[in-house]
Amino acid sequence: MTTTIAHDDMAMAVLHQEILDGEAEAPPRFSKRGRAYKRWLKNSKKYADSLDRQRRRAGGVVPVRKERPFGAMRPRGFTGRNSGYAAVQSGPPEWQTTTNLGCGFNPNVVGAAAPVVGTPLGRHVTTGAEVACDPLAWFREGIIANPSCFVLSLPGLGKSTLIRKMLMGGVASGHIPIMAGDIKGEYVGFTQQVGGQVIKIGHGFGHLNPLDVGALGRVIPLLEEHQDDPSVAEAINTAKEQIHGRQVTMVSTLVSLGRGGPIRDYEAMLVAAALREIYESETIDWLNPPILQDLIDYLERGSENLRIKGRARNEEQWNERIDALVLSLNSLLDGQTGRIFSGQTTTPIEVDSPAVCIDVSAVDRGDSAMKAAVMMACWGNAFGAIEAAHMLSDAGLAPQRYFSVTLDEMWQVLSSAPGMVGQIDSLTRLNRTDATALQMITHSFKDLEALPTEEDRKTAMGFIERAGMVICGGLPASELDILSHQLEFSPAEAAMIISWSKGAPPKRARTRGSRATPPGRGRFMIKPSKDGSPGIPVKSELFTSEIEHRLHDTNARFEDFFTEGSVA
Repeated sequence: MTTTIAHDDMAMAVLHQEILDGEAEAPPRFSKRGRAYKRWLKNSKKYADSLDRQRRRAGGVVPVRKERPFGAMRPRGFTGRNSGYAAVQSGPPEWQTTTNLGCGFNPNVVGAAAPVVGTPLGRHVTTGAEVACDPLAWFREGIIANPSCFVLSLPGLGKSTLIRKMLMGGVASGHIPIMAGDIKGEYVGFTQQVGGQVIKIGHGFGHLNPLDVGALGRVIPLLEEHQDDPSVAEAINTAKEQIHGRQVTMVSTLVSLGRGGPIRDYEAMLVAAALREIYESETIDWLNPPILQDLIDYLERGSENLRIKGRARNEEQWNERIDALVLSLNSLLDGQTGRIFSGQTTTPIEVDSPAVCIDVSAVDRGDSAMKAAVMMACWGNAFGAIEAAHMLSDAGLAPQRYFSVTLDEMWQVLSSAPGMVGQIDSLTRLNRTDATALQMITHSFKDLEALPTEEDRKTAMGFIERAGMVICGGLPASELDILSHQLEFSPAEAAMIISWSKGAPPKRARTRGSRATPPGRGRFMIKPSKDGSPGIPVKSELFTSEIEHRLHDTNARFEDFFTEGSVA
């Protein structure tokens, strides 16, 4: 009997050592061997030693009953009927950090919040939370310091759709979107849907007067009714000088574009002096501005003041002064630009319209001179309308209005005319003073590097730096490398943006209307700051009314092609 007990104690000691070394599992608690092992532990003096040993292996922490230190668990399965071993595991190491430095760690792939401020755009890509955003609303809440955004994305991924949704929310808030030069006609349907004004420019679509006083000149008669007020009188004089300066600049620019070189200084002086004298005529006023033909006729006659300024002592010398200028002006009436500039403006901009779209999609895209001239005239009219609204507000004759200017296909706008880069640059610096939000849209950062002059390229590079927010759609890795000098992307954000640039997987479709969709369509990363803070990935969603009225369908001409037949 004694021999048997000693043999059992030795067997239990061996089992106990194997359990401590991790080579064996403790026997089931309610089995015969388990009960024997439990009695042996109670009676053995080695129990205290094993407890100390477990404490040492656990780093000095008193172990919980049935606890095994983290990492000591062996990958063994569970055996026996109704059996199973559940041990308490020590937790893994934990660290605490800020959200700026910790973004990109699992599970917080992109850790920025999704504020619901402004126009509803869609849902957060990772959390599914609602996301709302537009420059004016975020500027009002202090999220961004400048009411502007720069949008970058490859073609066909929904840039224009995202901006139209923002503009739609702006109209609902009482803001006035202005699309001064809609090159592809993508905002015509939106403008018509909100009851705005669509002005179509092109061959056979009316006239555009370079000498038109615009909305700024048409408010002068209204201001003159209150000119007893000194501040209003000063505003009238300021408006007249601004209109005169804009007319001279427009004529000079158009002549320069037609010649392919700058206008001479004395020619610009003669144009300015002639325009001042024309407004002294009884037939010309602010509601009936002069046209180019009026300017040509006045220069042909040549007043005594003009001849003195032009240093022309006789008729022959006067003809020498104006021959080249009159020829260039005549070419604007019927030349490369057709008859677009040969009459009064057919459809002036209405200041109180809910939205304004100047559609230039009918302009021949291959005619760079024509496109440049039309774009300059459109932008001149748009800025005149904004200034007119602010002047009426300052005089207390109208409420303060807020505008939103959109530059879609910005690479074409910037390269359309020599002075466009400077105009956009001034707008990015003064848009807060003008109570104007600015949306700049292009395909890639390389579009800015393709501008013709080094000065224009350096100026355009600052557009992203001054933008209140940057919105990135699908972009290739090479584009992110260039943008890394302007923005900071976490590895998770960069991987997400690059994945959105991939095309739809090829497939054979036998069902009509079954078309593959690129994974990045409608997905954008909103970066409200440039200090490395995490961005907000959003998937834009269309409302039922947007789908029914096809406000965002830019493939309308392919509709029959998509629906006819199927791939065999």
